[in-house]
Amino acid sequence: MSENNFSTDYTDLRPLHTSRYGNSRVFVGSFNGKKVVVKALKEECANDAACRASLRQEYETTSMLDNKYIRKALDFVRIEGLGDCIVFEYIEGKSLAEHVRVGTLSEKQVKSVLTEVCDALYYLQRNGVVHCNLNPENIIVSANEGRVKLIDIGIPETKQDADRELLIKEMEFVAPEIIKGEDYDARADIYSLGKIMEFIGERNITKQFGAVATHCTQFSREQRFDSISDVRSAITKGHSFVKVIILAVVLLVLGGLAFIYVPKIKANVEKERAERLAVDFSREVEKIQGQLPGLCEKYALKSLQEPIAVDWTDDSLKAAEGLMQFLALDDYRGKAMQVLQQQSNGIMASRQADFDRLLLNEFKTTADTIAVQMRSALELPTDDMLLIEARKWYGQRQ
Repeated sequence: MSENNFSTDYTDLRPLHTSRYGNSRVFVGSFNGKKVVVKALKEECANDAACRASLRQEYETTSMLDNKYIRKALDFVRIEGLGDCIVFEYIEGKSLAEHVRVGTLSEKQVKSVLTEVCDALYYLQRNGVVHCNLNPENIIVSANEGRVKLIDIGIPETKQDADRELLIKEMEFVAPEIIKGEDYDARADIYSLGKIMEFIGERNITKQFGAVATHCTQFSREQRFDSISDVRSAITKGHSFVKVIILAVVLLVLGGLAFIYVPKIKANVEKERAERLAVDFSREVEKIQGQLPGLCEKYALKSLQEPIAVDWTDDSLKAAEGLMQFLALDDYRGKAMQVLQQQSNGIMASRQADFDRLLLNEFKTTADTIAVQMRSALELPTDDMLLIEARKWYGQRQ
């Protein structure tokens, strides 16, 4: 497709996600009546040659992959208003991060998810591809099959000029060698998988993979597992009888010490849990606040005859779903409801601003005798004065 030809096959595009530190934004849309996911560059990057080349490389890398655990890249197109885009299959489901935060997965399901991620990474490794962006947000658990799907493969996506402290938090799942800009291999994905196990353990779903996670997340890649097959074996193999006996002896020895240190341990666990909740809540709030421009555009007022009130029940429920886990907590319930109310107020304020703009435009351009007389009576009016007169005029026109 030439630079000036735009595809018109993709319709009903709605904002889904915008990368905080990366260069991309994601939409959900329709193609021949089926849902698809469209990944485009941010507006400020749409004409940047390096960003466009990176997006093209991501498509070329992903499009050659064919595995049941990896989201399919369907096409590379140019869409008017978005520029270069990758079109992906739409997956009905939730990210691993959402499942873990809400606590909807059992230990057995967690083990199944981790082994399927290993199978996907093994396929990538055999094809010479490193995921680079492996984190709980980029692992989708399909609602229909319960099967894992990896997304956003192949290109590390961060802006180095971002606030360093926030950037480090955002990149907690990224291997040190990638952050430092060094060469990397499949062991970078092993590091990320280990951090995911730690993330699951911190949420107290299961801690049975703690030792595996520690081996995966060694700072030096030479000290990690050599291959993803080794990681899978470590996840799936059971404890031997000897190991159980040794563990029992160790537990007996440590029993006395535990009586002294358990209160301190519990306090530390509660502190870590509170800190993790604060981070999770902050992320959900940022996500909801980031959705507001897209919602305002979606519900923009097109004519003066439309009612100012708007029914946005579906989007409102989606926003509330992310905060569901916090609505049951005294410390967060009020703040969560305030964020949802602010989003609602923002949409209503945007529609009121649209109404005022449409009203002013009609008032300024009309040939109505009353309006002409009103305009001639004003000396160097401001927009506020014009708006007051326009509302009076609109009332008389009704």
